[in-house]
Amino acid sequence: MFDEYVGSAGAGSNASPALALPVHGFESGSGPGQGVYGHAAVDPDEEADETPAFVLGRVQFALASPLHSLSCSSNILLITLTGTPRPSPSSQSGGLPPQLIRIDLDRPTEVETIDLPLPQPVEQRGGGPPSTTLHRVHVDPTGRHLILSTLQGDNLYLFIGTLPQQANQNHLRRPKPLAKLKGAVIDSVAWAPASSSASAASFSTREILLGTATGQILETTLLDPALAESTSFSIPVPGRSGPEKYVKLLYTLGERQAITGLRCETWGKRAAIIATTKTRIYQFIATVQGGRRDDDGGMLELAFQPYSSGDVQPKSLELPGEPINSELHVFAPLRTDSKSTITGISLPRSVAWLTGPGIYHGSLTFPPPSSDHLHPGDGIIESASLVPYPAEPSSPTHVSSSAFLDRHNNDEDEEGRTEVPISMALTEWHFVLLYEDKVRVIGLLSDKVVFEEQLDLPPGVRPLRLATDSMRKTCWMYTDQAIYEIVIKDEDRDVWKIYLARSNWDLARRYAKTPRQRDTVLAAEADAYFAAGRYIQSAQCYAQSSKSFEEVVLSFVDKNERDALRYYLVAKLERLRRSDLTQRMMLATWLVEIFLAKINQLEDVAAAERASDEAENFKAEQGLMEDDMRQFLSTYKDNLDPKTVFDLLASHGRDAMTLYFASVVGDHERIITHWVLEENWLKAIEALSQQDDLDLYYRFAPVLVRHAPKETTEAFMRQPDLDVRRLIPAVAAPRRPPSSSSVSPSLSSTSPSSSSSSSSHVTAYLQYAILQMSNTDASVHNTLLTLFATSDPLAPEGPLLHFLASSPDNPETGAPYYDLDYALRLCRTHGRVQACVLIYAKMGLYEASVDLALENDDLELAKINADKPDDDDLLRKKLWLKIARYVVGKKNDIKTAMRFLESTDLLKIEDILPFFPDFVVIDDFKDEICTALEGYSAHIERLKGDMDDATRSAEAIKSDIADLRNRFVVVDAAERCGSCGQQLLTRQFYVFPCQHAFHADCLINEVTKHLSPASLRRMLDLQSQLAPTASPLRPRRGFDDPNNPGRKLAVASVQGLDQLRKLVLPDALLGIMGNAIPRGAGGAAKKQQATMTSSAKKEEGEKQALMDALDDLLASSCVLCEGAIASIERPFLDEGEVM
Repeated sequence: MFDEYVGSAGAGSNASPALALPVHGFESGSGPGQGVYGHAAVDPDEEADETPAFVLGRVQFALASPLHSLSCSSNILLITLTGTPRPSPSSQSGGLPPQLIRIDLDRPTEVETIDLPLPQPVEQRGGGPPSTTLHRVHVDPTGRHLILSTLQGDNLYLFIGTLPQQANQNHLRRPKPLAKLKGAVIDSVAWAPASSSASAASFSTREILLGTATGQILETTLLDPALAESTSFSIPVPGRSGPEKYVKLLYTLGERQAITGLRCETWGKRAAIIATTKTRIYQFIATVQGGRRDDDGGMLELAFQPYSSGDVQPKSLELPGEPINSELHVFAPLRTDSKSTITGISLPRSVAWLTGPGIYHGSLTFPPPSSDHLHPGDGIIESASLVPYPAEPSSPTHVSSSAFLDRHNNDEDEEGRTEVPISMALTEWHFVLLYEDKVRVIGLLSDKVVFEEQLDLPPGVRPLRLATDSMRKTCWMYTDQAIYEIVIKDEDRDVWKIYLARSNWDLARRYAKTPRQRDTVLAAEADAYFAAGRYIQSAQCYAQSSKSFEEVVLSFVDKNERDALRYYLVAKLERLRRSDLTQRMMLATWLVEIFLAKINQLEDVAAAERASDEAENFKAEQGLMEDDMRQFLSTYKDNLDPKTVFDLLASHGRDAMTLYFASVVGDHERIITHWVLEENWLKAIEALSQQDDLDLYYRFAPVLVRHAPKETTEAFMRQPDLDVRRLIPAVAAPRRPPSSSSVSPSLSSTSPSSSSSSSSHVTAYLQYAILQMSNTDASVHNTLLTLFATSDPLAPEGPLLHFLASSPDNPETGAPYYDLDYALRLCRTHGRVQACVLIYAKMGLYEASVDLALENDDLELAKINADKPDDDDLLRKKLWLKIARYVVGKKNDIKTAMRFLESTDLLKIEDILPFFPDFVVIDDFKDEICTALEGYSAHIERLKGDMDDATRSAEAIKSDIADLRNRFVVVDAAERCGSCGQQLLTRQFYVFPCQHAFHADCLINEVTKHLSPASLRRMLDLQSQLAPTASPLRPRRGFDDPNNPGRKLAVASVQGLDQLRKLVLPDALLGIMGNAIPRGAGGAAKKQQATMTSSAKKEEGEKQALMDALDDLLASSCVLCEGAIASIERPFLDEGEVM
């Protein structure tokens, strides 16, 4: 986003005061998607990026004074300025002091300037640049801690990380002197690995190592006194010493050269320290002190004790020459979490040391902490080599360090002409070298110059150093007047070419980004394998490449490599699109033919080598090949034409493979047909049971039932969806015992032995279908009946009788599902007498059933059927008389006849007497006659007792009725009508035993609401009969008279219930009931009744009977008690009423 602020290397020096930088890392972009066949498609859009991988651009930022050093850590840019001298040595003001500029590149407009408590530079007498006391500025990888050293041995510490919000910014941004390190010129710092974490929140540097200009390695921990580990505050603590908690001298180099590079790495409880001078590199291996340390104890003090005591010497290497600068660099990949967020830096993978002869480069190996491969005196640098500085961009070669030493000693003139860089940076794949007039980039793998750009600097401006950000993977170059960024984009774009040239196929594929690049690698790898005779590996690579299909196939065919061709075709088939149906089918069919040819070949070789030891190996290989073919058929069944494949398998005689492919594609008919032709009935039934096509059951049922009835019927039972009606031709077909020659080996132990056994299995299945599956098809029932009836004539009728008795009946007709007439004819034809008797009984022909039983002298069966008509005692008695006639006439035995009478209670001795001959002597059964007479006498006595009880009950009822007439109820004077609510005694009323009381007219109105139509008609009839007697002078009317009550009743009966209620006249009924109340009592009434004529008495009795009937209709029950129950179904609103 800040590209507009970066210009070319030759841009002018005028710049805006604000800093804006492009932030670029080393992350490579993702390549385009895969092609159809897994290789790159030839697409111009997928060409490699042609933009340069390295671009040198100037950062537009104005510097107030000459630049001394630059560091970039965690995207925090730190610029150290030397300041400007005073106008004259005697001036007390003017000029600028040394300054530190902090810029967070995430917010580049916010520039923070910090004045350093150092003297201003001094003008030199010779007119050179002003001299300064600044020596080195060291910044940790997190961009939080800074150590500044001077040439006089004064050292300063500054916490440059993010400060707490409540902290005193001015005070905490003030460098603190390191008093305990006074006099030590710090040339290098090894920051603690824990401080390399991007999420570190501590204000302490943790344990760090310092390398001095006198060859000393010191250990210390720095913490600004104004900050604490867990809390933040901005007030200095009284009595607190400087930032250094302790200072420990760990080791002093023997030659006491300046330590120009220092690196410390820890993993587990192991630690490795690399230190460099201008001519030597040292490696220290130590064990880290465990547990918590106090302020006076160091982490590596004990670990360095073997080295400091002289017991162990560090591993070292010396390289001659005096370079301008000796620098130590490592490359460490970033550590990320599951969300690709950077969490820190991992252990470094490579190391580079800038020396006089060249670049010493090697990989770093960190064995597991638990291993014992590393000991004091060992090193972690492996595969080290010396890369000489190139004289020309294309001339350098990669040589080992020992070879370079010999070359240096023998050819000093050539070496003297080699230009030595002044600074270096190490990326993942390149060395970046800074010269006085150019920047040059060398590939780590090729040792060739891949980028070079001349520096067009103004006169008097010199490049100083290179700086890298280990967290953001950015690279910077700076002079004393300007800042440059080396923008790196896809530096690994050509790595795959180098590995390809070295035939390192795995790494070449890993770093190939585009499909075209991957395809090039795969094609080259395949060609190499093919040339080396490794045809299987070649086929696998060819299948992933875009090389011509015809060319590859012909190559394998020419070499007669069928196995490799098979691998190639399978891999190619896997990569074809699903939509390429034709191509997939052709390849799959071809592969089937290749598989079959291979299996035949192995089979022939095994047969030829039968006597040798290799025969078993060939058979095992044949088995594996058959397994592979089965897997292929199962995987690509949708891409094969079944008919073509079956023809191929048949032409090669592969029955087992044919059956497997048939099971894969679901061709169960072919499997069943095969086993039927082989007469392997159990296999056929097993194949039939493994599929769900019911038509195959119906098709193969006849042959399977004939040869394996038990297994077949069991298979039928396991398939409840079968239509048993369609199986009737198979189960009802005539069967004969199979001959011994027709029994297949698969059924030698379980084949049926006779037709009766076969019929028993069939009948068992039909019974299962009828009784368990509730089959109601009449043809199924008739078939089972036929099988029972036509079985062995000598066999008992028990199964047939059980079926006839237990067979379910049709709930609609009450008759069995089988045809009774057909059953009767069938059973009579085959002499099934008991079945016929039972069928007669089911048909209701009980006399015929009894007659048939007696004809066959089956007395017990006749008795059973004689008791079946439960609802017709006369018929039962008739049937028992038939049996009695048979017993008396057939047996002609008095004792037997008497015992027969005990079998039923319908016949008496007198019923069978007519069947005896006239000459039978009564003495033979006089005891039975006496017993019968005694029974009659006892029965008569019981009847007389019952009659006496009934007479007594009638008398008691009459007495109760008379008592009811004399019952009375006390009515209160304030009692009110239960219907209208008015005073009850104002007019004629009724009182019920439940204490409810109603006016007579109110009761009539309430009662008519609940009476049934028949009761209403009865009341109207009584009203019409009693009303004329109440008004004898009323003229008679004909039926045609519309006012005739009889006519009104007839019309109302037709019109409906409401019209009937309207015809009820309460006034007339009140008059009738009023006239019925006796007006006198005592002797006068009796005298008047005595003077009445007989006709008047009769008329009066009839009238009283009508009055009693009317009273029963009105007052038989309380209208509130009983009527409420009767009206519970009535709606609250009558029809036509509204709420």
